[in-house]
Amino acid sequence: MEKQIAYLQTEMATLQSQKHPLTVANVIDNEQKMLMYPSLKPQMFRIIDSTLQRFPLVYVDSWTPSAFSRTDQLFMTLMKLKLNCPFLDLAERFCTSKATIHNIIITHVFALHEVFFEGMMENNILSLLKCKASMPAIFGDFNCCRLVIDATEVTQDVPGQDMTAQSQTYSSYKNRHTVKSVTGVAPNGAVVYVSKLYPGSTSDVAIVKHSNMLAKLSPGDMILADKEFTIHSLLPQGIHLNIPPFLKDKGQYTPAEVQVCRKIARSRIHAERVNERIKYFEILSHIPQQFRHISTKIFQVCAMLVNFQNPMIADIANNYSFDL
Repeated sequence: MEKQIAYLQTEMATLQSQKHPLTVANVIDNEQKMLMYPSLKPQMFRIIDSTLQRFPLVYVDSWTPSAFSRTDQLFMTLMKLKLNCPFLDLAERFCTSKATIHNIIITHVFALHEVFFEGMMENNILSLLKCKASMPAIFGDFNCCRLVIDATEVTQDVPGQDMTAQSQTYSSYKNRHTVKSVTGVAPNGAVVYVSKLYPGSTSDVAIVKHSNMLAKLSPGDMILADKEFTIHSLLPQGIHLNIPPFLKDKGQYTPAEVQVCRKIARSRIHAERVNERIKYFEILSHIPQQFRHISTKIFQVCAMLVNFQNPMIADIANNYSFDL
């Protein structure tokens, strides 16, 4: 009995010393942990997982990491986007190598972008009829609004020794090297348009013009925007733009102009809140050199994931349920 006890104690110590990889099964039933790691509630994670598994994966490094299920691979990818854990940290958590983590994450960024952004979001701005069907009360004065647009910047590494590229990516507004995107939000708070990333020195007007965003709208549509979007000359016939009035040489706004500014600000703040949510994904806190070639895909995937989070507008959230 003494020998058997000693053997079992040794075996128990050995098992306790072994590392156990993190898996989604460890946290899927804990909503707080799911919101901390992949930033999604369990139901939304399952929807993304089941949808993605309908499509085959072609791994970027030309070999399949068979030690992990597709579900766990998605989990570690979303962890990277949300927490920006270094590859070595993720390798330790999942008991694997940095090369395996790299292969999984880059592959899944491409897959998420192709299935959910290109397949569902891109070129699918909600029609005005659908916008009106879910129009929050705060848009009462802008009931023809189809899109609220705003620009956001993300810092990145200095682009090598190319002085031209350095000049283009330097943002005088942020006082560092950045890339910029214009996002479009429907009145109900859904992200419906995300441009590619442009050098930080690019003006908001130039991004709207180059991205051909306005061609996706129809006569009768209205756009709400900030003062930086002086795109009147770019508007197709029948498209309306509402931006706050300029002070110009006047000492102050008239009472009517103050009311207009307030109404526009109350309505377009949802676009700013969406951009804040996008940048809650820590991978966008600073884009390193190794991710520059897929920075647009990463940004657009993070924007797409915002649509799987809780609605940010009270009118919409009150009629929303996760009972799937």
